[in-house]
Amino acid sequence: MLRLSFSTGTLYHLPLRTTFALAHEAGFEGVELILGPQVLLRGAAYVRRLSQEYSLPVLSVHPPIVPYPGQNKAARILPHLFSLAEQVDCDLIVLHTPKTTEAEDSRWTEFVEALTRERSNTGVRVSLENAGIFWESDIHYILHDIRRLRAFADRCDLPLTFDTSHAGTSAYELLEAYALCSGRVVNVHFSDLVHRRIFPDWPPLYTFFKHHQMPGEGVLPLAEFVHMLLRTGYLGIFTLEVSPTAIKAWSLSRIREGLASAVTFVRQLEAEAGRSD
Repeated sequence: MLRLSFSTGTLYHLPLRTTFALAHEAGFEGVELILGPQVLLRGAAYVRRLSQEYSLPVLSVHPPIVPYPGQNKAARILPHLFSLAEQVDCDLIVLHTPKTTEAEDSRWTEFVEALTRERSNTGVRVSLENAGIFWESDIHYILHDIRRLRAFADRCDLPLTFDTSHAGTSAYELLEAYALCSGRVVNVHFSDLVHRRIFPDWPPLYTFFKHHQMPGEGVLPLAEFVHMLLRTGYLGIFTLEVSPTAIKAWSLSRIREGLASAVTFVRQLEAEAGRSD
């Protein structure tokens, strides 16, 4: 069975205790912890207490959804992520790739240097996440193409976090995109993608209204994707990462319904895969 994890970023606005309680109630087996304001204010000891109380280990640690001033570069954020991961007994970090097209750009050189420096001081792994394409120019960033991302991961011996919604915005079909990353994926960010008109049609809003939608409500072949993971013996983390608007996060009852339906969606696909073997 897939090891189901829940991204606390989906419920960024709720108390962390409420998020842990809802994830436990829905049947998740762990969480992906976002480095958010509550984590910074309450500290790692508080996270450990919640983790023990709700039997939900922190399976991965993720950068802030909204970068803090001065914390939008790997060199600045990585030390915080490593420290937090170690303090909550987690061995995996998710890291976004820099938005730069030039290898001489300081954002790129600092990214590579930070990866090399921080990895040498800890046993925590850094997984690079495939990026979503919001603007046509995004595809020109050094690691925003999945083939280039895989080549870099191979060269630096880094694991990957594969985001289904982001893959759906790339030049590749979902199953092809995963195949390009296969063998290095240790964490899946699971969500759907919809094609709808929004107003205003501003790409930064796509995260909330087009990307990271509830599984089964969009255009991605998620059933085939899950069956492929099971068929190939995927053993990594499987993280539900949907937007707050997709799960209707303004209502606790709708959140409960959404989380329960997402878990049922995955478990039913597992059952189907088992019957077909």
